[in-house]
Amino acid sequence: VKSARAMKRAVAYLQPFMEAEKLASGTVSQGKGRIVLATVKGDVHDIGKNIVGVVLGCNSYEVIDLGVMVSGDRILQTAIDERADIVGLSGLITPSLDEMVSVAQEMERRHMKLPLLIGGATTSRQHTAVKVAPEFSGTTVHVLDASRVVDVVSSLLSGERRSAYDEENRAQQQRLREQYSARREHPLLSYEDAFANRPKI
Repeated sequence: VKSARAMKRAVAYLQPFMEAEKLASGTVSQGKGRIVLATVKGDVHDIGKNIVGVVLGCNSYEVIDLGVMVSGDRILQTAIDERADIVGLSGLITPSLDEMVSVAQEMERRHMKLPLLIGGATTSRQHTAVKVAPEFSGTTVHVLDASRVVDVVSSLLSGERRSAYDEENRAQQQRLREQYSARREHPLLSYEDAFANRPKI
């Protein structure tokens, strides 16, 4: 927690300098795309999201950060109103995972086609593939950490690379779903049975 606070203060200190540099270089108006970021309803974790926002901002993407405890309806309405190119959801605690599923379901209900990014400490490629992606016919991508977000976003917004990236992402998610189903069909042994099978040296 202390290191997270230090990181947040460091980012807050650096932001004015980065904004001034962008103004001086004239890159402010040359945005590569617009991304709406939010920590989902019920969660106040925003360290990772803030870092993602800074990384994207430094790479000339326009970031609309809605903060923490943001309802799905507000996230999606903002994406529509601001004509966003991508929606990014963040969360730390386990209930956030269910809220992300709800947002994906609402995107499907509204027939939205924007790519959906999933990130946060409790999220995973498997959870995204098994729980979130099936609820939304658009592209759903798990972003492992802030250092990967630029590659993901640039691929999703590239006219040349998007199709191949989306196809590869969907194939990987399908493999993860199949692995998950196989594990459910062949459940783990009980502790007692596994202990009885231990190597006897």
